[in-house]
Amino acid sequence: MGGDHTGLRRHANLASYALGNVLKYRTKSAMILAALVISTTLLCSVEFIRTGVEVDVASSVGEGPDLIVQRLVGGRQAQIPAAWIENVSATDGVRLATPRVWGYAEAGAGRLITIMGVNATDYGNVFGAVGTSILAGGRFIEEGDTRKMVVGLGIVDMMAASGSSLLIDVGSTLSLIAYNGSLIEFQVVGIFTSESRIYSYDLILTDLTSAGAVLGTDNISYTDIAVWVELGSNVNSVALQMDTSISEARILTKGAMGTMMLRTYGDRAGIVALLWATVLLVVVLLAFSASSAGSDEYRREVGLLKALGFDTVDVLEIRMFEAITLGLLGASLGISSAIVYDFVLNAPLVAGYMLGWNLVLLNGGIPLAISLPTVFTVFAVALVPIMVATVLPSWRNAITEPDVVLRGV
Repeated sequence: MGGDHTGLRRHANLASYALGNVLKYRTKSAMILAALVISTTLLCSVEFIRTGVEVDVASSVGEGPDLIVQRLVGGRQAQIPAAWIENVSATDGVRLATPRVWGYAEAGAGRLITIMGVNATDYGNVFGAVGTSILAGGRFIEEGDTRKMVVGLGIVDMMAASGSSLLIDVGSTLSLIAYNGSLIEFQVVGIFTSESRIYSYDLILTDLTSAGAVLGTDNISYTDIAVWVELGSNVNSVALQMDTSISEARILTKGAMGTMMLRTYGDRAGIVALLWATVLLVVVLLAFSASSAGSDEYRREVGLLKALGFDTVDVLEIRMFEAITLGLLGASLGISSAIVYDFVLNAPLVAGYMLGWNLVLLNGGIPLAISLPTVFTVFAVALVPIMVATVLPSWRNAITEPDVVLRGV
């Protein structure tokens, strides 16, 4: 037991000495810490947004249809004629095919909200579809409803944040600006919840005719067709049947929709990560230079330690404790700074660069999420490179005889 206590005390003394070195060489420590904090803040701020987008996209896809049928004319999306509904519905494996009319309406202050018209009977019977999780006291739109709507919680939040005297609730009247500048009044019959903020935070669901009146579309064509397949049917097989039978159709599966949304909202994360890698490389080179054989101060310290009876393992342990202290402190400060930067300041510049014009559509704010793999990765990339850059040159000095080291200073 005495030997164990002696060993622990020895390690504690080495750690204390290493901490003293961090404070003693404060200029070098401050430079490494500053570079570490900048690099980890940049990495974390990007990863929090990227992870948030991934989580939100997964929720959006989960609340959407199995397939979406669009019409392409000359490579561009066009309105779908009503005759397509019967053809799509007749495809083997299709449980439900229902038309949708959707687009964007202005909400003032440069904000755009999404309005979607659906077949109330068909859509309301789909379990888990976005907009159908109605809060208590409300209901979904019903067949025969005109100028009725169900709204996402984001609409309620937006009206409250705007300082408007009108607070949205079941029974409230809300006017939308139509395509021709006129105002069309709707009655709110329900408020729904959703796990997605990108897709459904500011979504308004109404009947097909009313949505067409706002968006300026006719009643005989649609924006797309939402398709749910039979349980046990292969989604890709159903999509292939539609693709071969309808020449102008573009069929999007859930996987394809998720990929498109990720590209739309997170395609630039790799470029920012490259910038982060460059900053981290600067950290490694700085640590290596400060700990290398060319640093007279470090060489003198190693020679004195060896002359005082410290062995090579002790010297390396001291350097390891120094690297761990700087790495943990730098990563912790970087993660904390990223949390403040993203969650409090809404990631200025970084969010605009990553999301581009799509930021205009995110009335619920940028999607953010902190994941354990991200935190683990940040600590790993902060600790491992700096430990290698610090310990390797110290090992070269530590294996040299003390008199040789001291004479070389």
